[in-house]
Amino acid sequence: MHGADFDNGPVLFISDLHLCSAQPALTALFRHFCLREGRAARAVFILGDLFDYWVHQEQAAEAPYAEILALLHDLQKQGTTVYLMVGNRDFALDAAFLAQFGIIALPDPALLQLGDRRILLTHGDLLCSDDHRYQRFRRVIRHPLTRLTLGRLPYAWLQRIARGLRRGSSREVRAKAPAIIDANPQSIAAALHGEGAFALDGAPYDILIHGHTHRPVWERGPAGRRMVLGAWNADGAQIGRWENGQWSLQLLSPP
Repeated sequence: MHGADFDNGPVLFISDLHLCSAQPALTALFRHFCLREGRAARAVFILGDLFDYWVHQEQAAEAPYAEILALLHDLQKQGTTVYLMVGNRDFALDAAFLAQFGIIALPDPALLQLGDRRILLTHGDLLCSDDHRYQRFRRVIRHPLTRLTLGRLPYAWLQRIARGLRRGSSREVRAKAPAIIDANPQSIAAALHGEGAFALDGAPYDILIHGHTHRPVWERGPAGRRMVLGAWNADGAQIGRWENGQWSLQLLSPP
C-alpha cells in the first residue's frame, strides 16, 4: 500500500474504540470525530476493535452500529479513504461486508508507505507474546473451522457467547501482571525488523503503529520508532496523525 494519493495528509490512525450500545458517550465521540477530524483527513486507518464485539451482520441493523457504519460510509463518499483492520473484539468483520460501506479491509499486519517512511500497521495483540494463554485462544478462535462453526449459530447464541467471552476476558486481564498483557520488547523489535508474522515486502520498517495495549506512546527505540494509539473513553482518546511529513499523537477531546 502506498500513500501517494494522500499528498501531505492529514492521515489519521485510531484504534480500540470499543463502540457498543452500552457506551453512548463513545458513539457521541466517534460522531464528533467523523464530522470534524475525519472529514478533514485524506485517510483514516482504524487498527482494530472499532466495536466492543462483532459476531454477525445482523448487528448492522441495530443501534448504534447502523449509525457508526453510516458515518464511515459518509466519510468515504465525501472523499476520506477509510481502512479497517480487525482486532481481537471484532475479528468476525469481513472484507465483503465492509466493502458495502466503502471501507477497505486491511490484513494484519499491513505495510503503509508515507513519504520515504515504511510503516508497519498491526492491531497489537500479536506483540503481547508473553500472554501465552491469550495467544493460544487467538489461534483457536480464528481458525477457519472455528469460524465456520460459529458462523452457523443463531445470532442470539452468538451474542451470549460474545458477552460470556467478554466477561471472562475482563477477569483475566485484571488478574494478569501488567507486563504480561503489554507488548513484549523482543516482539516489538522483531516486528520492526520484519521477522516472523511481520515478514512483509519492505522490511525492515521505520515506524510501528499499533493499539490493543491501551498505553499510548510515541517513542524511539533501538529498532525504530513506535506509536501506540490510545483506547477511547468518555474523556477522549489519543489518536495518531501524519501531516506534511510530521508525526504526532493528538488528543481527541469529547464534544
